Amino acid sequence: MFSLCHYGVSPRITTLLETLDILLDHNATFICEVDSRPPADVTWTRNNHPIPYYDSRYTLRENGQMLLIPNVRESDNGEYCCVANNGIGEPAKSCGALQLKMKPQIKRHPTNMTLLIESKAVLPCVTLGNPKPDISWIKDDALMTVSDRITILDYGALKIHNIKKEDAGQYRCVAKNSFGIAFSKPVTIEVQAPARILRVPKDKRVTFGSKVSLECNATGNPIPAITWLENGNTVSTEYGLGHLKAGVLGRVQFKCQTAHYSHK
Repeated sequence: MFSLCHYGVSPRITTLLETLDILLDHNATFICEVDSRPPADVTWTRNNHPIPYYDSRYTLRENGQMLLIPNVRESDNGEYCCVANNGIGEPAKSCGALQLKMKPQIKRHPTNMTLLIESKAVLPCVTLGNPKPDISWIKDDALMTVSDRITILDYGALKIHNIKKEDAGQYRCVAKNSFGIAFSKPVTIEVQAPARILRVPKDKRVTFGSKVSLECNATGNPIPAITWLENGNTVSTEYGLGHLKAGVLGRVQFKCQTAHYSHK
């Protein structure tokens, strides 16, 4: 008479662990499905350190064959392994990884700037994200193109050389990766130019006692204030900042000069 003996077999992992790409604050689930007779004990490690059953950071289900990590954070990055052991043969092992992915975030926004013409500007834009976001810039709702004068630095800042009048406007930084897009706060660049006289008043010969009209055109940003000097003394104008009308009672010298209005 013969007896039937059932021999056990070493464990085999039928569902291998994979690399998980998980967004910040989302949940992660590793599945390590095991075929074993007798049933195997399944343990887990993270970066070669055992994960205790009582660790409240993790939840184990399905007799240890499922590991749940709620609200994933940056410290959860790493390699995770499951090990199945039933005391017969070699334990079975499978490893995967958790890679934290992050939508773009603007950590440092650019700020408003007032610049002199022909100067240079650097508008910062510090971002976070995984994968690393691609950075672009928008001016007045149009995508900017880089050139010898306008460049986007490796860390996302916008650099403008030799500032021109047409560089004035509204700017925004745009950070984009495969998980989303983020916009910085809109900021304004104001371009100022020194006061400059465009048309110098000309010498005139007039009859004694008559009136003379002189013109003095100027440009600049902010708009320049124009004053007139008669023999070194300030005189009032009759027809606006750029024009002088005065009676001539002798040989006199008029001088036009400019100054910027102050901002308030």
